[in-house]
Amino acid sequence: MLDAALAVWMEHGYRRTTMALIASEAGVSKPVLYACYGDKHQVLLALLDREEQRLIDAAQRALPETLDIDNIEQVVQSAYEAFFTAAVDYPASWRVVFEAQQLVNDEIAARIRRGRTLIGEQLAALVSHYFASVSAPLSAREARLIAENMLALGESNAALLLREDGESWTIDELSASVARFVLRAWPVSA
Repeated sequence: MLDAALAVWMEHGYRRTTMALIASEAGVSKPVLYACYGDKHQVLLALLDREEQRLIDAAQRALPETLDIDNIEQVVQSAYEAFFTAAVDYPASWRVVFEAQQLVNDEIAARIRRGRTLIGEQLAALVSHYFASVSAPLSAREARLIAENMLALGESNAALLLREDGESWTIDELSASVARFVLRAWPVSA
């Protein structure tokens, strides 16, 4: 049923998604759908849970477990490459989660922000570790700022990959360009 809800959301958007459309897409009656999920909000919460977890898992896989300090550009590029690949592999998940942040209630938006914060904290720890390793330690606040900007660049550039406006980038080209951009902005030479 969640696959049906995802298909309906992708075709009609959140606001025009109805229980009748979901039931029809799933090939079940509305009473069956209502028995499984009390209302549209509950269906969409379950859908968001699944799609958000898919993206969180992909983002966590994009973060390196260890840092190769001597090859930091390749590390950053590989992380962006994995992140962008996840967006391209799961475009519906990407759309649902990022659309939901702006369209649905505060409870859902807060939950999505918590998932994003988790990734941001992990990224900040890696940034902090890198700068300490090159004898240029950052405050926790500075590490969080860099991590937030790296994450925002990842999100906005993943959206660029998914747009169909003729601006064609390969994942390799985009990840290399974003990695160079990020490293040039860091407070010490990488």
